[in-house]
Amino acid sequence: MEPAGMDYFCEQVQQKDVGRRMQVGQELLDYLGDPARSPDLEQDQQRLDKVIDELTAWVNSSNFKVRL
Repeated sequence: MEPAGMDYFCEQVQQKDVGRRMQVGQELLDYLGDPARSPDLEQDQQRLDKVIDELTAWVNSSNFKVRL
């Protein structure tokens, strides 16, 4: 299933399950790495800011795999 865009990631980065975070993290990296898949990235600054705020919490996570 192809992620829908920033709406999808905005919801998914809030997951608390470590396994899901690992999966979403890789999906997000793939999404951000391919400009053709992320045309809405610059369109919705508020949603992007929210995703970044959630990812900041991941960096502070006690799980080293999530932090990486």
